Amino acid sequence: MSKIVDEKLDRIRAAVHLEPVDRVPFMCCAPAFSAAVMGKTLAEHFSSMENCCTNILESTKIYAPEIDGLEGALFDPYVLPFFWATKVKVPGDSLSDNELWQMEEKELIQQSDYDEILEKGIAPWLMKFLKEKTDNSFEKAQRFFQYTPTANKRAEEMDIAIVNGGIIEGPFELFCGGRSLQPFLIDDLMEIPDKVEEVFKVTHAWNMQRLEKTLQDPHHKPFGIWVGGWRGTPSMLSPQMFERFSFRYLREIVDLLVSYGVIPLLHFDSNWTPGLKKLLELPKKKCMLMLDGMTDIFKAKEVLGDHMCIKGDVPASMLAFGKPAEVQDYCDKLLKEVGPNGYVMSSGCDIPFNAKLENVRIMTNSVFKK
Repeated sequence: MSKIVDEKLDRIRAAVHLEPVDRVPFMCCAPAFSAAVMGKTLAEHFSSMENCCTNILESTKIYAPEIDGLEGALFDPYVLPFFWATKVKVPGDSLSDNELWQMEEKELIQQSDYDEILEKGIAPWLMKFLKEKTDNSFEKAQRFFQYTPTANKRAEEMDIAIVNGGIIEGPFELFCGGRSLQPFLIDDLMEIPDKVEEVFKVTHAWNMQRLEKTLQDPHHKPFGIWVGGWRGTPSMLSPQMFERFSFRYLREIVDLLVSYGVIPLLHFDSNWTPGLKKLLELPKKKCMLMLDGMTDIFKAKEVLGDHMCIKGDVPASMLAFGKPAEVQDYCDKLLKEVGPNGYVMSSGCDIPFNAKLENVRIMTNSVFKK
């Protein structure tokens, strides 16, 4: 690893540990915006993983030449059904060439699938499900997994730190996506909660085994792992249901990552404001809380300021439609009130496909203002 990459990772690590930094780090994720910056359609962007990687990396020279870290040097929509069990529409395939990918959320999982999982296990059921119900998306996504090591090497050669080394989530997200929201909440969590909990335990045990196997590989230890949460949130569920069906699994994932010295990247989309105090139960100065603009980031700082690093959350709407002065004022406010220590400047979730380049440059340059 290059000296420059080491320095960037040290800056991000210091932010996670709430230590003083020479400046606030900037990191982001721009899987679609990078194509727009490079003047490519999304169909061209995803026509090969080499093209996708080239656009993601080369675009940083235009919008963030001194970027500290990317969440990833590669993206493929076909990986999404593995984490959100429903079909994905992809530009240039089931969508027009420059239309954003879409999750086609339908009730693809039936309650009878729960019995099959408990009888035969989650792994064989999931592979069968992905093949039969999501147009064999996992097979299509193999190009992503095969090219990832090359993408990471290319990023390092450009002195760009790749912060995220994998994805894991609690069982809630997978089954909520595959069952769809209303049947999952009403028919399952309300009517058969004990069976759902059994299925969750089986699924979680499998996820944890796979995660620990990754963490035990001394040659490929990741800097951080992306921990997803967007439906199993404290604004969606009662406190009792949130603990039973969502947070208990997230807590165990975080504890395992921390035990191996890997940073949990808490990609918590949606509104987590009602549950911010719950996050005090997670290890202190070990996690990065990544917010998307729905959670009150200033309240998060108030509750978690001496406990957890916060990343975000310049809103997608502001980057796409805001005036430059508005973006500058908001970034300045973030740097002053959420930063400088224990803070990472970033967009709220991904930089949107339709973001104005001028606005993104203001965000990325804000950390260098004196």
